[in-house]
Amino acid sequence: MFYKLGGKDMAKYAYRDKDRKDIIYSDEAIEVDRNTAFFCPDHKCNAKLYICAVDGSKSAYFRATKPNFKHIKNCLFGNSSTEFDSNNYDESQFVYEDAINNLLCNTKPSSQKRIPSAHGTGEPGAHPPRTLRQIYSLCKSLSVRDTYAGKEIGSMILDDRSKYRYPKGCFGNRIIEATVDGRLYNDEKKEVYLVSPINSKKYTFILSFSDEDNYKKIRSEIYNNRDKIIVIAGKWESSGEYNKFTSKVYGTKQVAIIK
Repeated sequence: MFYKLGGKDMAKYAYRDKDRKDIIYSDEAIEVDRNTAFFCPDHKCNAKLYICAVDGSKSAYFRATKPNFKHIKNCLFGNSSTEFDSNNYDESQFVYEDAINNLLCNTKPSSQKRIPSAHGTGEPGAHPPRTLRQIYSLCKSLSVRDTYAGKEIGSMILDDRSKYRYPKGCFGNRIIEATVDGRLYNDEKKEVYLVSPINSKKYTFILSFSDEDNYKKIRSEIYNNRDKIIVIAGKWESSGEYNKFTSKVYGTKQVAIIK
């Protein structure tokens, strides 16, 4: 299943109101009453979040500290997948298209490396976000209407928060937050099938492979984690069928499993 919920949840933003209209960021909330309750960014989650400070730091974050108002099962804001410490990265050097293109480079599978989970954001350092899990955590840590290095978060990722931006589908370099629904793969075509966004399952995404080893490795990893959230970086285009999009997958750099 997923990482244990209610543990290391550190949201960088929350909402003042139940309708999620009035957003508040953790760095704005440092001076508020510590007993003020805010609402989880996930509209389906009834967790009440409270402002907390990192020990020995001025950094702040929201956390579900009350046992009666914890995150619901599978809420991404209840585990470490949304953690992104902007102090560890150089925003000025981040170019989204270049970052995704680097993930799409041909890579041969290694028997010693597994598909990375979206736990943490990798090694610290003054460099821009590079790996899929770093970019994904960046996208989840902010509102889809926020920007990073001048690019709106909602234009980087397709998930349930940003689906309003994709009324006709998903094209070009995008990260998708997906799940398994129905048939998972076709060995003859070397294809893996996922759906996104997770709640509406509006679109089907076809992962297309030319390399047999990469196909088998990634197919097996997704199959073994088919109850989890799958994150894919791809260059998406129409498959020729309604609401179905396809991208080539060259290696494990394009795939992350949310545990």
